[in-house]
Amino acid sequence: MRRRSRPSRFMDSMAEEDPLTLMPNLFDLSIVLAIAFLLTALGALGLRGLVHSNDNWTLIRRSAAGETEVISRQGKSIRVQQLSARKAGGQGLRLGVAYELENGEVIYVPD
Repeated sequence: MRRRSRPSRFMDSMAEEDPLTLMPNLFDLSIVLAIAFLLTALGALGLRGLVHSNDNWTLIRRSAAGETEVISRQGKSIRVQQLSARKAGGQGLRLGVAYELENGEVIYVPD
């Protein structure tokens, strides 16, 4: 018994009759390409550590509307906090001074 070198003529005949039979393969290919592009973009931006590392990090995000949220990761838990514009009051200890530079960077100087 000889083995065919070509896998099957059945799929070829089905594709000739109905071209939509090949659509699931194209859908799978598009999903794989989308994930590959996403991973490439994360790698190019240097954000690979946000997903894979065991480091703790804090990210501050400001929207165009002026809303600020703080996203922090400690171990495997990620916490999102929405900051409000209300002022806090009470008694406490002065810990230091924060200065905002012309370029927007904030420097904290402990007392």
